[in-house]
Amino acid sequence: MTELGKTISLRRGIGLAICMLIGTGILALPGLALGVGNVHEAILGWLLIIIVTIPRIQICSRLGLKFPSTAGLAGYAEEAVGPWSRYSISYLVGGSYLFGLPAVAFIGSEYMRQLFSLSESGVTFCAILLVTLMFISNLFGIRAITLINYLALTVLFLLIGMLIVFNFDFLGSGLGIAREALNGSGNVDSHIVWNVTALLFWAFLGWENLSFSLGEMKDPEKNVPRLYWLSFILVAAIYILLALISVGASVAGISLKGAAGLSGLVLFTPGGSLLIWLIIIVLAANACSWNFTASRLIYAGGRTGVFPAVFGKLSKRNIPVSSLVILYALSVFVITGCYFFKVPVTAMMLLVNQNFIFLCGFIIIAYWKTEIGWQRWIFSVLSFISLSFLTSGFTWKIIYPIFLIGLGYFRFIGKKGEITASRSGQELLLREDASELPCLTKH
Repeated sequence: MTELGKTISLRRGIGLAICMLIGTGILALPGLALGVGNVHEAILGWLLIIIVTIPRIQICSRLGLKFPSTAGLAGYAEEAVGPWSRYSISYLVGGSYLFGLPAVAFIGSEYMRQLFSLSESGVTFCAILLVTLMFISNLFGIRAITLINYLALTVLFLLIGMLIVFNFDFLGSGLGIAREALNGSGNVDSHIVWNVTALLFWAFLGWENLSFSLGEMKDPEKNVPRLYWLSFILVAAIYILLALISVGASVAGISLKGAAGLSGLVLFTPGGSLLIWLIIIVLAANACSWNFTASRLIYAGGRTGVFPAVFGKLSKRNIPVSSLVILYALSVFVITGCYFFKVPVTAMMLLVNQNFIFLCGFIIIAYWKTEIGWQRWIFSVLSFISLSFLTSGFTWKIIYPIFLIGLGYFRFIGKKGEITASRSGQELLLREDASELPCLTKH
C-alpha cells in the first residue's frame, strides 16, 4: 500500500503549525474574548490559557517524538486505553473538524463583511467560498500547502507588525489593565474568566491537530520537540502582545468585539482595506492547514478500518482525495445549516474546544503510561489540574463528545465482530474441505 512520504522539514512544520494556530486565533479571539468578558477578565483569560497550555506542549512533544505517524491522536489514545480508543478518538476528532472547519470559514467571511457590507446570506456564501478554496488547494498536495503557508506567514508577520507599530500606544494601557487584573483590583467575575479561558482554548488547538502530520516529518527525533516548543514560544508571544494592545484599545473606547474585532484597529493603520485583505489571506491559509490535517486523520482511519476503506486510498499523486471530498461536502452542509438555524461562531468554537479537552484526557493517560522519571509526575499532574479547570463549566454539552466516543466504541465492537465471524467462517470452510479429502488407510 502506498505510504505518505517524509516531506515535512522543520521549517515547513513550523510554517504549518503557526498557520494552523495563529490564523483564526489571533484574528478572531481578541474580539470574541472582549465580547464575553470585560478587559480585566479578557486579559486574565489570555494569561491563564498560556499557563495551562505549557504542560500540554511538553506532553504532545514527547508523544509526538515516541509515536510519529499519521495516526496522531488516535495512536496516542490506543497507547492509553487500548485498541477501541483509536476508533473513539478518530470519531471525536472528526466530529471536531465537522464544526471547526466551518467555524474558520465563518471567521474569514466576517472579515469579508467588513469590506463589502455583506448580508447574512453573503457571509454564508463567502464561508462556502473559503472551504472551496481550501479543498482545491489541498488537491495540489503538501507543496501547494507549503507555498500557501509561506505566503501567509509573510503576510501574517507584516500584518502583525503593522498592527503593533501603528497601535503601540495602546500597549501601555494594556499592561496597566494586566497589572490591575493580577493585583485583584479590577472588576472580575471568576465564572466569566472561565468562559473566556474556555473560548481561548481554541487558540492552542493546533498542536493536537499537528500530530496527524508527524508521520511525514523528516528526522522526527530532532525536529518534533523543536517544532512544538519553537512554535509555542512564538505563538504565545504574538498572542499576548496583541491581547494587551486589544484591551488597551478597548479602554480607549475602540469597539473590538466580535469575530472580526481586530478590524477596529485598522482605523489606526494606513491602508485599512488592504489590511483586511491581508487578514483574509491568513485566514484562508489557516483553513487550508486545518483541512490538510483533517484529511490525514480520515486517511489514517480509512487505512486502519476506523472509517470506510475508501478513505484510506491515495491518488496517483499521493493525495487522499476521497478524504478531502467528504470534508468539503460536510463543511458546506454545516455552513448551510448554521445559516438557517442561526448558530453563532462562538458556539461552534466552544463545541470544538470541549471535544479537544476530552481528547487531552486520553493524551494525559498515554503520556502517563509511556513516560518515565520525574517528568511523568510533574507534567501529568499539571495537565490534569488544567484539564479539570477547563472542563468545570461545561454541562449538558458534554453529550456530544460522549456520543462520539460511544459511536467509535460501537464501531470497534462491530468491526471486531466482523473479523471474528470472518475467521470462524474460514475455519469452518477449512474443516469442511478437510472432511472431503480421501481417507488414507494402510492395506
